Amino acid sequence: MATAVLVVPSITAKTAGQSAWMVPALAAGLGCLTLWLTTKLNRRFPEKNLIQYSRTIAGKYLGKMIGIGYMIFFLVFSFLIVQQVAEVLYFFLLKNTPPWFLALCFILVCSYGVFQGIEVIARTAQFVLPLFVLSFLSIVFFAFQDMQLKELMPLLEGGMYPIIRASVVPGSWFGECIILAFLFPHIHKQKEIFRQGFWAILAAAVFFTGNILLTVLILGPELTANYDLPFWLVIRFIEVGSTFLRIETVIVFLWISAVVVKFTLIYYLGCVTTAEVFGWKSYQRIVIPFGLVLAAASNFLLNNSMELNSFLSNYWPPFAYVFELVIPGLLLAAAVLLKKGRKAQ
Repeated sequence: MATAVLVVPSITAKTAGQSAWMVPALAAGLGCLTLWLTTKLNRRFPEKNLIQYSRTIAGKYLGKMIGIGYMIFFLVFSFLIVQQVAEVLYFFLLKNTPPWFLALCFILVCSYGVFQGIEVIARTAQFVLPLFVLSFLSIVFFAFQDMQLKELMPLLEGGMYPIIRASVVPGSWFGECIILAFLFPHIHKQKEIFRQGFWAILAAAVFFTGNILLTVLILGPELTANYDLPFWLVIRFIEVGSTFLRIETVIVFLWISAVVVKFTLIYYLGCVTTAEVFGWKSYQRIVIPFGLVLAAASNFLLNNSMELNSFLSNYWPPFAYVFELVIPGLLLAAAVLLKKGRKAQ
């Protein structure tokens, strides 16, 4: 939610217009499919993560290739988060600071959390998530007076096809629950994961629906579609009486806190996956090199928010779906056909 909240209104409104708020309901279905695949695989291999059971199912060499693929997946995933944070900080708060320096500082801060491990990341998430949700609810409350229901009319102007088409991009964000396939060995109550994951996806769908509705109701579908970060524009115009103006500084602090947690988790998984692929006992030896690669990439690739949105809309979904749906689906099918895993016993 943290990284998509700023861009999902624009990306969905470009295709679905004023009906964009219906998109998350369809996109959540793709997330549920990813969740189902990962939990099915986990029940066959309860003590292993995806890299480990891919070797069991596909063999040593093909399993290693799958591991390298996920290593690249987490690297690209991490890069996109860094790029978005650097763009937001540069364009809206720190215009005189080079984006590469902002990216480097962000990576260095998060690398400390990566060194601390998964438990520290989880504890931090428990603290930050309620504050992030509370900040969103406060935005809805203070912006309520500026909403115009006429901006949603006419409903379903182009039928269902634009909504289905627009769901492809956010569907890849819901599919990020594939990270559970790497976290299962750390989870105690594994049997409850599908139920809890389903409710988490449902909550995210409600959140994104509210996010898109709020933006379209205030800015209208055209401005929402044409502005790279429309939700940020909504935040900047919130005024609480004549005393509290420009509260976006507080909001962006909470947003960055949530992004720090998400990025640290993806950064951690990237390092753990790399160590797993190359047979290293400790992932910590790769933390600094992994971060340096991200810092270098943020300096040379995707120069502005327009290019970032274009990449998220056109290139990220097909790339992400390979790792969120295709590979898990093939692994599950192979495990069933070859009778690998617990159910074969």
